[in-house]
Amino acid sequence: MFNPESSIIRGLFSLLSPPGPRGRLTTLMFHKIPLAPDPLVPDELCLQEFEIILDFLQQHMQLVTLGEAAAALASGRLPARAVAITFDDGYAEWISHVAPLLRQRRIPATFFISTEALDGSALWHERIVAGVRALPIHGARLPYGFGGHGDLSSQVSRIKLVGELLERLKYAPLPERLATIAQLEAQAVGALVLPAAFDAAAVRDLHSQGFEIGAHTVRHPILNECSEAEAIAEIGGSREALCALTRGPVNLFAYPNGRPGRDYNSQHVRMVRQSGYLAAVASTGGAASASSDIFQLPRSTLWGTSRERMAYRVARNLRTPELRVQHPAQGENPRPTDVRCLLVASTFPPINGGSAVVYENLCLHMPPGSIRVLAAKNNYLTHGVISGWKEHDASLGFAVDRLPYLRPLMLPPPANLVVSLYRLIFQDLFLYARILLKAALIVRQQRINVVCVGELVTGSWLGLALRKLFGCGLIIYVHGEEVTTQTAGRLHGNRRRSYLQAADKVISVSSFTCDALTREMGLPSEAIALVPNGVDTDRFSPGAADLQFLAAHGLAGKRLIVSVGRLVPRKGMDMAIRAMPAVLRQVPEARLLIIGDGEYRPELMRIIDEEAMHDQVTLVGKVSDRDLLRYLQACELFVMPNRTMPDGDTEGFGLVFREANACGKPVVGGRAGGAVEAVVDGQSGLLVDGCQPTEIAAAIVGILSDAELARQMSSFGLKLAQENNTRAVAERFLKICERLLEQSLAPSK
Repeated sequence: MFNPESSIIRGLFSLLSPPGPRGRLTTLMFHKIPLAPDPLVPDELCLQEFEIILDFLQQHMQLVTLGEAAAALASGRLPARAVAITFDDGYAEWISHVAPLLRQRRIPATFFISTEALDGSALWHERIVAGVRALPIHGARLPYGFGGHGDLSSQVSRIKLVGELLERLKYAPLPERLATIAQLEAQAVGALVLPAAFDAAAVRDLHSQGFEIGAHTVRHPILNECSEAEAIAEIGGSREALCALTRGPVNLFAYPNGRPGRDYNSQHVRMVRQSGYLAAVASTGGAASASSDIFQLPRSTLWGTSRERMAYRVARNLRTPELRVQHPAQGENPRPTDVRCLLVASTFPPINGGSAVVYENLCLHMPPGSIRVLAAKNNYLTHGVISGWKEHDASLGFAVDRLPYLRPLMLPPPANLVVSLYRLIFQDLFLYARILLKAALIVRQQRINVVCVGELVTGSWLGLALRKLFGCGLIIYVHGEEVTTQTAGRLHGNRRRSYLQAADKVISVSSFTCDALTREMGLPSEAIALVPNGVDTDRFSPGAADLQFLAAHGLAGKRLIVSVGRLVPRKGMDMAIRAMPAVLRQVPEARLLIIGDGEYRPELMRIIDEEAMHDQVTLVGKVSDRDLLRYLQACELFVMPNRTMPDGDTEGFGLVFREANACGKPVVGGRAGGAVEAVVDGQSGLLVDGCQPTEIAAAIVGILSDAELARQMSSFGLKLAQENNTRAVAERFLKICERLLEQSLAPSK
């Protein structure tokens, strides 16, 4: 029967999407189509609504197979009003009622499959829904930034938590995503109700029914969050698995999440092409034309089930401009990054220290020209010139600019207000003016677009000033103690909260520090990026003990326990010394070597005298990089029983644990601060109460007395260090900077 409304709609669509060379392809994206929405995902499209959409499309559009439509675009033979239907991920509902519905209506479709689910495991987002559903009403331990969800007594609070977790973890590195999901599942007080499995048999079933099969990576990561090797494995690995299942070609690929620039970049387009695909779809909105990039075909959703709304959405989509990343022709190198970052760091090599090592390794692995450093010539603690800074800087592959100081000197507290004002007017303000002028010249001359501040308390003012003057993005790098330690520094100590909240992004080295940022400083979770410290595995690696070196130091035949770090109370070297008498009763040949220097040295010497450990404990002091590696390769065990001090001072992460792991050594750390993340308890080492010498001694003896346990921990720790190296940190940092630039260039809504 003639329907004037339908005729008008078809006529409009034919005008906007004519046949032939001027044709336009609308590609629609769907996911799970349940019989009824999950109560925790109430906006899910259900089967009844999906049927209404299919009725509308059949009446007004020409349904085509995506692969054939992509080829027709290139040849100029696309039919009028062409639309292709696609599905993403992998759900049992596709087999039970979606495929039968499509076959009954003779509608073609393409199913893009994440292959990890084919072994029977649930998709990551389904695990989140199941995990939140099973959490207790009160007392759940949630990932950093979710303190406001402590009360889960209402369905609304659980729905909100699901939404926030999905958005957060979508852009998290895979290890962080999986660790968070495991944390949720471990707290379940009820059954984890997961969807029915979508397996290899389901893929073969869809293929045998004539549906097109496409690849959607292995584990559904955001490709921009992957290393190059991970991205290649995700893109190519899913295709290989699906080709083996279908025993035929898999020619189509769907980018996870699929927003150009934000979720994938030009390198990933090149990888897709080189992996053998013939076409790929993004999630940009708009309709494809003959001029479209065949490896970035636009794709959209069709929300709403009223005829008028669907007609409006299709028509608007046909007029929406395409978005895509520009990618090089085959054989060309991908474009370099646009990031030009200035890292401001008072503590920078050749000064020793955990943060100094992190910053230098970060710079060493950044793309050429993407980062330079503003550092100090003098040590603000000793007031002396940093020995060897000129030679050190000359050996680097990136530029380092230096001023005498980047922060006020460490001086005794002012005796009165007059002294305080004098220091401010005649010392500090002059220093600040000099620093700002130098930094401003660098930013202007080098066209800096991102400033990264390495010292929250003393450097944030400079980052804020440069952002105001030049529009740079501002990142503050936080390690832990600068947030947890009670401080009231002159001019800046009480402004930590405002500095952090003013930054465009705050980088945290551990989940512990993330928690402190949200709890103590009121930062929203979306303002924080977790970037755990990485190990320089080019420098730290397993090796045979240097017997000549050991003999020269009187250590031949001894069972060495090494501790490395600045000599401060939170490191727990004092308790390691007090643990030695108990260790020696069971391991007489044990020797403790404490490498490093600091203000706690006199107290450690006093404890050595008190415990009569002169022959068994040595304060080695500072050593060269070469000798440090020799000590780590020669020892059997690394120990640093760190603890949280009364003023809140604690270990932000404990990179030195991973450095020891990289040398193939098991470790003993304190159950405090970020060390609980650096040390995987029972696998890469043991965690102890850093205030209990007897517990420390038991852990040391336990490892030294069990060769198989030590071997297993050494193997696991080495693998952990190699998977979390400095190159991975630099890649993560670069992506944060690039996303910051993309957001600054994005048009305001």
